[in-house]
Amino acid sequence: MNERNSTRDEDLVRTQLHRFVEDVEPSPDALPRVLAAARRRRSPRRNLVLAAGAAVTATAAFLVALLVIPDGRDAEPVSVQPNSYLASPTTGVIASFDVLSGHENREIARIAGARAGVLAADGDRAYTAVDDHGRIRIVEVWAGGRRVVGEVPGTDRPVLAANAGRVAYVDGNAVTVLRGQQRRSIPVPPGLRVHDLALAPDGRLAVLAGPPDSPRSSVSVVAPAGMSLDGRPEATPPDGCGPLAVTWSGHDLAALQPVDCSGQVRVATFDSDSGRQLGAGVPFRAGPLVPDSVQLSTDRLGRFLISTGATGQWLVDGSVVRQVPPACSAGGACAGTPGTFWG
Repeated sequence: MNERNSTRDEDLVRTQLHRFVEDVEPSPDALPRVLAAARRRRSPRRNLVLAAGAAVTATAAFLVALLVIPDGRDAEPVSVQPNSYLASPTTGVIASFDVLSGHENREIARIAGARAGVLAADGDRAYTAVDDHGRIRIVEVWAGGRRVVGEVPGTDRPVLAANAGRVAYVDGNAVTVLRGQQRRSIPVPPGLRVHDLALAPDGRLAVLAGPPDSPRSSVSVVAPAGMSLDGRPEATPPDGCGPLAVTWSGHDLAALQPVDCSGQVRVATFDSDSGRQLGAGVPFRAGPLVPDSVQLSTDRLGRFLISTGATGQWLVDGSVVRQVPPACSAGGACAGTPGTFWG
């Protein structure tokens, strides 16, 4: 079974779980039908799902599945709603917050010189940019400590992404991708400014870029071993406005798209092979947004967090869009910069 089929099987199970956990009176055969649908789509080699069971009442449903993650990590329980995300309530502080309440779960790290709002996450690891005597250091943070993984000129505007053991960041006129000791540098064509980066689990890199001071940005996808941004854009901008932020949802690319350049946006999804739009997304009003001021991230169930810090935050769960409170610490400080899903 190849990696893409495995990813699509995960997406299928995740989509079906969404459908059933929101139902207050789920059908008794809900979980068996989810698993049967996955089995019909996979090869005889079985390594995707172990059913942990289902408890069903007349008023609520709670499902827990054990997923074997294709990147080789040990199986771990995945709750119905993993609601943890990272944000910086004060400069230099990285903390975990509950997405529905905004309450602080715990402090992750204190890093002197850390750039506010420059955050990326990969599993239980976080990445940020730290100002250090005219240079910007890319720092990886985890429960046991921290380490510097890269360094860029102090004049750069930090843009980070991380996934499956890879880290990507803007380094002068190029995008650097690191995986262990492997380093890849992808030139950015003259006249383009990188607004956002996103790494897929298989190593594909999505780059949101456009002319400086222009709303007509577009997204290009670079293959895991690719060395240029010359590929076909995956998300074609509508008249006058391009995507504001990008992320990956399984095998598919997701982009935060303006609807009419007047403050309405939606999260559209695209097939990463053909560029075909798969879902338009539910429009909602978020006020005027520009690239660089908003972050789009996704969790294991495919929900999207649109975070702008002080301007507002929204959770997109299928066809439901919820405005969520800001990330506020126990001391009352609230993040004024974007946060990101993690874990």
